[in-house]
Amino acid sequence: MNKKYYDSIADLMLFAVNFTEGDNLLISLDADCREAVRSLAYKAYEKGAAYVGMRYNDDFLHAAAIKAGKTSIDYPEYLKRMLDDTCVKGWKSIAYLSFSETDTYKDLPGDVSAEYFRNYQKLTDFRRTQSMDDAYPWSLTFIPTAATAKAVFPESSTEDAYKAYWEEVIRIMRLDREDPVAAWKEKFRKDVERKEYLSGLSAEYLEFRGPGTDLRLRLNPNAAWCGGQEIAKTGDVFAPNMPTDEIFTIPDCGRVDGRVALTRPLVMAQNLGSVPRNAWFEFKDGKVVDYGADDGKDSLDNFFARDDRARYLGEVALVDPSSTFAQSGRTFYNGLYDENTSCHIALGASYTAALKVPGHYSREQLLEMGMNQASVHEDMMIGGPGVDVTAVSSDGTRVGIIKNGKFLI
Repeated sequence: MNKKYYDSIADLMLFAVNFTEGDNLLISLDADCREAVRSLAYKAYEKGAAYVGMRYNDDFLHAAAIKAGKTSIDYPEYLKRMLDDTCVKGWKSIAYLSFSETDTYKDLPGDVSAEYFRNYQKLTDFRRTQSMDDAYPWSLTFIPTAATAKAVFPESSTEDAYKAYWEEVIRIMRLDREDPVAAWKEKFRKDVERKEYLSGLSAEYLEFRGPGTDLRLRLNPNAAWCGGQEIAKTGDVFAPNMPTDEIFTIPDCGRVDGRVALTRPLVMAQNLGSVPRNAWFEFKDGKVVDYGADDGKDSLDNFFARDDRARYLGEVALVDPSSTFAQSGRTFYNGLYDENTSCHIALGASYTAALKVPGHYSREQLLEMGMNQASVHEDMMIGGPGVDVTAVSSDGTRVGIIKNGKFLI
């Protein structure tokens, strides 16, 4: 069932990065996405790629080093050059992720894991800052595996779960449409309308209220509303996430107050412990001052140990509660899909590409502008049928954005 859709996914991903003849392409992939990536490589060369390279990701290698007690690796210079040289003009990047090894680090020492990834970030720092500044076109997508399918459909056999997850992917990616690319172009057109509407509100704050949540965050006046497609510094129109259903902006990282309860498990890029469930956070002057979870608090402890700025927010995103992602009501156990099931906030780095006035700013200047700077970025789902979102202007005018599970714009 899945193989027949690999070509359609490849077409969507090449559309997402505005791939054209003569481009170089770096494909990053989790090890179990190799079969799906074959279609992408063939399609890229058919479209005239100058070069297609691959970068394999495998959490096992990180886990092996951590288990041996290593807190850092002396990486060869060629690896850093490859990461740095492929995220500049002339290159486009696509990532195929599976999120199938979320428990890889569960039983490893948290302090060693946190220190290891704090040092690993130094290797990828330039690439991370370039992507968050939209310096080049990039996009990522999700490929289901039997492991992730079983987590989503635990009551089913592995075979039935895998089939059911693919049915969700087909629906969400619009692969069942006659022309999936045309369907996404129409979706992105509607995203533009929503961004324009939210910009026109000139809201100063957003308020989130619902079970366990009473949060007030100031919107960063230096940032615009983003989502759907963006424009890279190279001039390419591209979609960083495929699929996507969020409209996001940047909060003032020092002006967030209140309590928020997560409405989905927190499946992070690296869960350094158990997956947090029913987690909650208390903010004061932008900083997480208290937090907890029914399960997985160890992952949160280790996440915060990786970076002092991980306790501040770098993003707030609005998602239509009736989106294609949210319709099933399921947790998908992959960050790309789950972040599009509901409104969310992100701990860690801000997307500098969201700045209204682009430029080269120092870390200190960005922090002064309320743009959080960190080596991590993790989305946390806070929206749901019982969570209302209100925009508040400086004169006290209140405009409902989401009410009783319905998007009002």
